[in-house]
Amino acid sequence: MRSLARPLFLKDHTERLLCPLPLGIDTYRGCAGGCAYCSLNGLRTEIKCGGEVSPNSVRYIEKFFYRHKTSMERQLIDQRCPVQLGVSSDPLQPAEREHRVTLRVLKILADFEYPTVITTKFPDQLIEADHLRELDAMPLVVQCSISSVDEALLGRIEPGAPSLAQRLEALRVLADAGAHVQLRLWPFASDLCGDVARLLAMVKDTGVRTVLANPLKVYHAGGIRESINKAIGRDYLAATSLRYENHGLFDVPCHKDLSRELSQLRDLCRQFGLNLLNCDDCTGRNWQSCCGVDGLPDFENIAKWAYFVNGYRITQYTDFETYMRGHDCPWHDEFNQEWNKGKLSESIPELIFHKEDKTYSRLERCAEIPEKAESSKADILEL
Repeated sequence: MRSLARPLFLKDHTERLLCPLPLGIDTYRGCAGGCAYCSLNGLRTEIKCGGEVSPNSVRYIEKFFYRHKTSMERQLIDQRCPVQLGVSSDPLQPAEREHRVTLRVLKILADFEYPTVITTKFPDQLIEADHLRELDAMPLVVQCSISSVDEALLGRIEPGAPSLAQRLEALRVLADAGAHVQLRLWPFASDLCGDVARLLAMVKDTGVRTVLANPLKVYHAGGIRESINKAIGRDYLAATSLRYENHGLFDVPCHKDLSRELSQLRDLCRQFGLNLLNCDDCTGRNWQSCCGVDGLPDFENIAKWAYFVNGYRITQYTDFETYMRGHDCPWHDEFNQEWNKGKLSESIPELIFHKEDKTYSRLERCAEIPEKAESSKADILEL
């Protein structure tokens, strides 16, 4: 597991091949949000949500931007691969008012006019004068997390975060200042979110055009289920109409229920002229990245070889070289190993893996390939 002590890091192993934003920065260790559902409390780490927060050193980040010339991180920086602030810990939480680490990082990024994605529940900190000043020349996407439109419930499940009104006002100011603002319905549970249409209408008025949604995952460890139950006043897994299934470390809605919920959310977003993206791709994102930065000015250098972004190349019995042709992937050999293990079919439901020749096909196309019909049937049964 990646140590949270590294303030600038490459996402680990398969995650970096899935994610078009492999560079991340955590300016703090720990988070004061105290969110009832936070996975940090379910992971085997000393860092807890709602616990002690400590600042990370900015010197490590300075080294890669100003001095270090040979590392993989520096190679990605030289390619202007966008960096994400706030992967495991909110970069704008209350500790920022005292330590100003995120502000110092923003100054570095502003020096390079560097494409940046900030993920936060505290966008109000970003519109204060010192922070807002650094954003002037930066290509910036701000992803604001909001899990419920019910303000009373929001205050219980995210007790350390700003109110809904504060977050919406901050998004409006940031959009007026030139930032691309996005709504992160993360985690998304329709029976906790409340009046989703009302929330979508409000965020559209602030300038949001993209919604990122991923389902509520209830981790088995760390008392997550109990903290959710305490916040909402009932046993959520017992009361919800969604069918949750055990997936290793956590319970998650079954694929059928998740697809239905996200399809309904997608249709609702379309009514408001909003684009919906989700990491599980249950609704079909047309091979956009789930971070929603595709096509934005100065964000052209996202990792276009990532599973979800480059997957359109897979048609019938597509091999690795065809998939990767024309892409300068820094983890070519590592990616090849993942490919040969059939990892793409685990990540993208519509793909099947052919073990005999290490190729992939689209599920709906297998019937069109009679010479390999038997192996295709066997592969389908394994899904």
